Amino acid sequence: MADVFVSYARATRERVKPICANLEQSGFSLWWDERLQAGDDFAMVIERELANARCVVVVWSEAARNSLWVRAEATEALDANKLAQVRVDGVKPPLPFTVVDILDFRRWRGARSDPPWPQLEAAARTLGGGGAPAVDERVFQGPALQDFGSSALLGWLSLALIGLVGVLTLQLGPGGSISLDLYQNVSVGAFALSCAAFALTLLRVVRTALASSVKP
Repeated sequence: MADVFVSYARATRERVKPICANLEQSGFSLWWDERLQAGDDFAMVIERELANARCVVVVWSEAARNSLWVRAEATEALDANKLAQVRVDGVKPPLPFTVVDILDFRRWRGARSDPPWPQLEAAARTLGGGGAPAVDERVFQGPALQDFGSSALLGWLSLALIGLVGVLTLQLGPGGSISLDLYQNVSVGAFALSCAAFALTLLRVVRTALASSVKP
């Protein structure tokens, strides 16, 4: 099963060859009518490959507009939501294909770096796979994620200070090992530090959440 099926009119074969070559160089498996062999049932093979392809690239031209085969293949691709269109001359495609995005390849020089090739490759990757997909993915920044570690540390510090106050409370009293003055001083200090650590933890968590939700 090919990733990409290329539909075109034979009159534009020389214009289509560089497109097919670049698709293959970009990592796509490809089917176009040069794959047909003597003795094949052309209609059956084309129908099978068209149905199995994940993306159909239709190369529109005056000859393609007048081709029943190209129209039929484009219709099948449109119905299956796997159509990518280019044009190699100034003739508009027939309805309803004029209302679908079409890439203008009239001035394309044949290089993969030349526009609008990157757009075609991106469309083919989205529809047909082949190599790493060129999609806009959410990226989480390293520093933002690292804040979770320091936030957790501050949280543990707050708990430790609360635990310290609890231990001192148990030691308080006539039979205890600490005086009331020492208990009050340590308790107030621990409480203040605990509140500060909690506030800083909350601030870091909010900042991390905001930073992680932003796309680059």
